[in-house]
Amino acid sequence: GLGDVYKRQIIVKEILQIAKVQEEETLYVGDSGVDMQTAINAGVTSCGVTWGFRPRTELESFHPDHIVDNAEEIKLLCR
Repeated sequence: GLGDVYKRQIIVKEILQIAKVQEEETLYVGDSGVDMQTAINAGVTSCGVTWGFRPRTELESFHPDHIVDNAEEIKLLCR
């Protein structure tokens, strides 16, 4: 639920702080709508993967920055 998204968002921000990494340098990869919400709310680049447990349409409904069909595509986003 929304509480989970909020907690996850706080955790992402804490990790970035500890790692001394900026939001704009960060790619959050996930396979669910909750993952996409978390990335968007944390202010990091969101990337949905289509090989997870949720359908592509769920990812699309959150308008992530990227949706990829294989891990090679993630590597290209990290350049």
